[in-house]
Amino acid sequence: MTTVKNFVRLIAVLSFSVLAFAGDPPASPITRSIPMPKPRYWTRANSMLVAADAAAKSVDMFFTMRNAGRYDFAEHDPLARPFVTHGRTLAGFSQGTLFSADVLLSYQLHKHGHRRLAKALLVFGSALNTTGAITSALDGNQVFK
Repeated sequence: MTTVKNFVRLIAVLSFSVLAFAGDPPASPITRSIPMPKPRYWTRANSMLVAADAAAKSVDMFFTMRNAGRYDFAEHDPLARPFVTHGRTLAGFSQGTLFSADVLLSYQLHKHGHRRLAKALLVFGSALNTTGAITSALDGNQVFK
């Protein structure tokens, strides 16, 4: 009796496995479409935007750290304040992490079809860091005081 039950179970499993592999037949060569190549991320324009973002972040960090040595230094950016006021190592690490996150987010946006938004993110980051560098440079030269 147990052999009959085992045989029935085996037939049931085999029939379900055959149904699992059953599906549409492969498309004929005539109806297949030619896959279009995906746009590359590391084009000349994106490489230049990434380089500009890196340069802007570096210049901003240079002027901020130069000003951090002064006795009356106060970081005006509330998001950067905890990282800048605790030393150069933490500030450099946080700036590198922020740059990596910018490039990764831009790459992911590009990968999922949001190419204009990916470029806009890099332009926006460069613009903010350039503004910060100009503010830090002017603050360091004490033009407004």
